[in-house]
Amino acid sequence: MGKSKNHTESRIWKLLRTCGSSIFRLRNLAALLAASAVFCGALWAGTALDRERSVQKEVASQVIRFHVLAESDRHPDQQIKLQVRDRLLEKMSIWLEETETLEETRECLNSHLEELTREAEAAIREAGGTAGVTVEMTRENFPVRVYGQYRFPAGEYETLRVKIGSGGGHNWWCLIFPSLCFQNSLRPVISRDGERKLKYVLSDEAYDSILQKEKVSIGFLWF
Repeated sequence: MGKSKNHTESRIWKLLRTCGSSIFRLRNLAALLAASAVFCGALWAGTALDRERSVQKEVASQVIRFHVLAESDRHPDQQIKLQVRDRLLEKMSIWLEETETLEETRECLNSHLEELTREAEAAIREAGGTAGVTVEMTRENFPVRVYGQYRFPAGEYETLRVKIGSGGGHNWWCLIFPSLCFQNSLRPVISRDGERKLKYVLSDEAYDSILQKEKVSIGFLWF
């Protein structure tokens, strides 16, 4: 009787030890799977970030942005910003009509900076403003922006910047090259020629990356 009892207890303890060992192994496996999931997630995020940076660099090397910074968010200053924008867009649409490449566009803009400044100053005075204005070709950091059906990654871009006064108000921007902002200066109505040029200057991967798959409703391009 005693031997049978001892044998039964021994089998129970052996079973308990086996179960405990199995539970320990399962916990280790669960921890390993969790760690693997975290690692894979981080690896995927890192790869996606690298791809985004690569696309941004390629896009930035092929476009020129037009950026108008208002004096403030006061209504009169915002109206002046729009009048300056319209006046300069009208002038640039004439000058850039014969340009085909990024280099030609850049050269044309640089050669007309003084005239653009005078036109901006005239627009401000005609609107009753007194602020000064600076027009220059520079490089600026932009957040992610959607323009028509295109999503442009955050990063540094070559820019024709028009800064009115302190430039502390809401801003407006579009693309000078390819010419995506002349057909309608209020909304991002993309011309077929602009789309064609954008697709031509970018690799298929970069173009597909910035092209929105779904229709996006966009109003004014300011921030």
